[in-house]
Amino acid sequence: MSITIEVNSGKIKKDRQQLDMHFLPANIKGNGEANVEQYFSAYTRKENGFLTNALRGYPLQGEIKKVPANITGVVLQETRKPLDEEAERILRVKGTFEEFTYWNYDKIPSASDGYTQALQIVQLADVLSETISEEEVLKELKANGK
Repeated sequence: MSITIEVNSGKIKKDRQQLDMHFLPANIKGNGEANVEQYFSAYTRKENGFLTNALRGYPLQGEIKKVPANITGVVLQETRKPLDEEAERILRVKGTFEEFTYWNYDKIPSASDGYTQALQIVQLADVLSETISEEEVLKELKANGK
């Protein structure tokens, strides 16, 4: 199986309109447009520093999370459904986002949530992969008395 991602650089530029993204703890079996503004976002309230809403009667608590610096969130859309697992898949960039609303069922979002930890790992990987010159290493060793 191969996956091809078609990228139109115009859809990734930072000055483009950002998508309003939500990460919901739900599996919705649907593939169509939804009037999110009228039927979901209009009912979002802020209480005690967190967002509240409900989905199909289940209480949600959430917060807005930023995508780590130097990273752009990308939404991909499959052009056609594959016939089987081995079929070639083609994905196109639908839009970008720099922040999203992260929701939990009946639980305040915290640092122990898997999704929050995943964002922290991205930031940690960025720091760990930063190039350091030999001069900086020697300066740090000298500053620590070694």
